[in-house]
Amino acid sequence: MTGPSPGGADEVADRRWDRVRGIAADIARLEALDRREGLDEDARMELARLRIQAERASTRAMLADDLADRIGQAERSRAGRAAGT
Repeated sequence: MTGPSPGGADEVADRRWDRVRGIAADIARLEALDRREGLDEDARMELARLRIQAERASTRAMLADDLADRIGQAERSRAGRAAGT
């Protein structure tokens, strides 16, 4: 195999990071609103929820990246052994 397959581990990691960026954009929007107008209690709770989601999503994205790297190393190692035999 010469590269990651469609829907492979790299693509999964990329989708995880896309999710982190989406949550970060929502956080930035609420923080900007807070600076301009202040947030009501519901919006503050939403901001806190989003921050927790961002932390969890970034952990999952880092794990997916690590897994994709390990899979890539294993595939390169397997390909190298196959080419050498």
